[in-house]
Amino acid sequence: MRLDFDFDVNAMYVGLGDPGVEVARTVEIDDNTAVDVAADGTVVGIEVISAAHPWALADTLAKFPIPAAEEAQLRAYFPVWAEALASHFPREDRPMQTPPALSVGVLAAVA
Repeated sequence: MRLDFDFDVNAMYVGLGDPGVEVARTVEIDDNTAVDVAADGTVVGIEVISAAHPWALADTLAKFPIPAAEEAQLRAYFPVWAEALASHFPREDRPMQTPPALSVGVLAAVA
């Protein structure tokens, strides 16, 4: 998992899987969340328009097949947004382990 921030507009992009996979389509989940999907249906990344506001992590996890290890990282790094999901699954089905190291980059501001 990779996180990229654009501090000028407070946007965030969560890259999942192989960074070389091409985005085939983007699915808008809500006004603050969009999911980039590859041609084979795998999630390439999640775009959060305003990282300071709640975003649809629970809806994204419910609607898209995200590998268990990356889902665990998302839940660990963004627990506030994962709380809604937690009530739907027994504790033993919620892998809340310490996530591995994460690469963080900064997106260049687009003028």
